[in-house]
Amino acid sequence: PSYCQAWEECAKHYQDGSSAHGRNLFGDIFDEPYEGESRGHADDATWILTSSFVIFTMQSGFGLLEAGSCSPGFEVNIMMKNIVDVVFTSLTYYLVGYGISFGQPSTPFMGKGSFPADGGYGEVESGLLYSQYIFQLSFAATSTTIVSGAVAMRLKFFIYVLYSLLAVIFYSFVAHWTFDESGFLKQMGAHDFAGGASVHVFGGTNGLVATLFLGPRLGRFDGTRPIYDFLPSSPTSQCLGLLCLWWGWIGFNCGSSFGITDDRWVVAIRCAVTTINATVGGGIASIIYTLWRTKGKLVIPEHVVNGILGSLVAITPACASVHTYDAFFIGAIGSLVGLGVNTFVCHCGIDDPVGAVGVHAGSGIWGLLSVGFFADSKLPGVKVMDGLLRGGGFKLLGLQVVAILCTVGWALMWSTWFFYFVGVIFSHDWRDPRKGLRADPEEEDQGAD
Repeated sequence: PSYCQAWEECAKHYQDGSSAHGRNLFGDIFDEPYEGESRGHADDATWILTSSFVIFTMQSGFGLLEAGSCSPGFEVNIMMKNIVDVVFTSLTYYLVGYGISFGQPSTPFMGKGSFPADGGYGEVESGLLYSQYIFQLSFAATSTTIVSGAVAMRLKFFIYVLYSLLAVIFYSFVAHWTFDESGFLKQMGAHDFAGGASVHVFGGTNGLVATLFLGPRLGRFDGTRPIYDFLPSSPTSQCLGLLCLWWGWIGFNCGSSFGITDDRWVVAIRCAVTTINATVGGGIASIIYTLWRTKGKLVIPEHVVNGILGSLVAITPACASVHTYDAFFIGAIGSLVGLGVNTFVCHCGIDDPVGAVGVHAGSGIWGLLSVGFFADSKLPGVKVMDGLLRGGGFKLLGLQVVAILCTVGWALMWSTWFFYFVGVIFSHDWRDPRKGLRADPEEEDQGAD
């Protein structure tokens, strides 16, 4: 009882005013983190940093995959594009992107603080800001590099540098809508756990617009060059790229728990299992697909690689909100959607050397929709409505459709503006932006290296 009375008296001092030295009586308790709290933040920061490191290694995977999918003579050019992705995306995201995504104060449309992303002198405040910054930067760099594959062997290098510098600004708006608590899609109840909309659908849609502006590689569809000129130059490199991306994706999805304290460790572990199970479904589906396409004669590495990548994209928004057994089906459908969209894109005369449009935009859309079907609000550690198949009706599915439409519309708006006006500036001809965007024919023929 005496302890309780003493505590009440001290608490009254805290509420009534300050001590003689100008600090609250319990400043050390109320104003600064206690030891257990700091330790919890340190544990979470360790998890976030580890996940960020793993995600950044995905740039190696993207480079290997793209280099193996293209003709010889472009390998160095492709790797340099992945390098400038990190350099210029980091610059813009530090100066303005993070503030748009997570700055305070904020509106449902964008954040309005943290320009640049500097945490100042506060120990815990700066630590939390830097943890969120480095993790979300890895997402931004991934979204940007998706376009690199779609424009491979055609886009001028310095225009790609300019794209890397600016694309992250518009990515940051979608990240705010879906990740930040004040974002309008988040407030409405749409669910995107690890970036299906902001990273994959946004990046894939940008890639589609870019390749439409650029047109196909010389001789790709007009019959002037043999088809084997456009086959992947190194299936080995493609497979190595897939393996880098595959394990990096575990960091991508599990790290989105943004910590391991409280019940977040349960979410992270569940994300790991759903991610792997999705690739099991996607891998099986892609092998069946390639055997069907070749009438049982061949297993084509490109089909298996893109099929598994499609399954990874599909499980990204749903990995925390679905059961582990649902992931097999989500991954299998994501694989087939990605492969099917890429086949359709090719039949339409659209040249996407690595299949970025189908894998990221197509499978990403299915992944967002799968949340509306399979999400379970009873799973520990995740706040989400029940999906259609869990008795929740069509509300969540409708919100997922809204998120898709907002993301695709935003990407179409900004990327169309970018590639048209930049093309006109470099071509000096408002009727022919393609001339300003494309590399010289000699460079395309001999290799950009």
